[in-house]
Amino acid sequence: MREAGLRLLGIVVLGAGIVLSWSCDGGGGDEYEGDDPGECEDGADNDRDGLFDCNDPGCAGSPVCEGGDGDVDGDVDGDTDGDVDGNVDGDTVGDVDGDVDRDTDGDVDGDVDGDMDADTDITYADEDVPGDWVIIRAGTFTMGTPADEHWCRSSEGMEGPCFWEPEHEVTLTRDFEMQTTEVTQAQFESVMGYNPSSFAGCPDCPVEMVSWYEAASYCNELSDLAELGRCYECSGSGESVSCASSSSYTTPYDCSGYRLPTEAEWEYAARSGTTGQRYGALADVAWYDDNSGGRTHAVGTRAPSPWGLYDMLGNVDEWCNDWFQGDLGHGSVTDPWGPAAGPGWVPRGGSWHANDWDVRAAGRGLRMPGDRDDAFHGFRPSRTSP
Repeated sequence: MREAGLRLLGIVVLGAGIVLSWSCDGGGGDEYEGDDPGECEDGADNDRDGLFDCNDPGCAGSPVCEGGDGDVDGDVDGDTDGDVDGNVDGDTVGDVDGDVDRDTDGDVDGDVDGDMDADTDITYADEDVPGDWVIIRAGTFTMGTPADEHWCRSSEGMEGPCFWEPEHEVTLTRDFEMQTTEVTQAQFESVMGYNPSSFAGCPDCPVEMVSWYEAASYCNELSDLAELGRCYECSGSGESVSCASSSSYTTPYDCSGYRLPTEAEWEYAARSGTTGQRYGALADVAWYDDNSGGRTHAVGTRAPSPWGLYDMLGNVDEWCNDWFQGDLGHGSVTDPWGPAAGPGWVPRGGSWHANDWDVRAAGRGLRMPGDRDDAFHGFRPSRTSP
């Protein structure tokens, strides 16, 4: 199912930002690149296989390609067109080394899908579950707030909270999928059969007034729809449901089904490759206290992150999978998922009611899992990519 969805996009993700695209026109060019003189240096894809000049195996024996360079290793402009790394046709398909915009067209590193993110993600609609989804590639990032950032200076009275957000290096070793928006009222009602929202009557607004338990229960329902393993053990139903992480898995990353993102996954996605506290100007990317008018708004109406995620900041804050851990430490960690127990669970991102201090990628909250007595809390599901 999911593989077929990617094929419709005409893209296969090979990992590490390397992407191949293809045409379904049935060919129609030469049988092999290099059949005719000059084809290995004319900047054209003569056999229409998506490979140009010395990048095509058919040109391996050509004198212009001798030495194995083929202009794919980032050092020369082999075809003298002003571009490097095999970029012989004016686009960015040749830029596969993950660092720069070699043809200065505003796209980076093999960005064949046009979203300027080096194909760290592929957006798709899943036929089994509601919403649009994005595949986020594994990677390493700096989580937390720098000690010298103005939020943490004692002169501004903000020193304490930053002890909850120490800078440290986090490595996520597994790709994961995340819904591009917060779960909407319509989506929640279609799956769960009820709508608990305070701002009811806005089907495209994020669902709110949901507890951590209800969010976990929703994720289980998605897993059932997709015939995947449940990530939570729940009892009861509706607003009375109670859930805990499934004992069938050592870590949440091991569960095949849908779940809430870990804190590390959430912040990695919220940063979307950026290093500041937000992925754009606050008013452009978030509904918060200064611009919300005292309510939620339809999802996807603020600017997205570079990885195609909407409302990671503001609108409603989002439940994460982790129990709250007060001191995250300064050491490097790999695939963290929080303590075995704690005083409560963690919401992230800030809400329509939050001030700018709370609407940051590193901002953390602490709430009881059964809390559902305000219109601030929502969620977005994720799952470990197979």
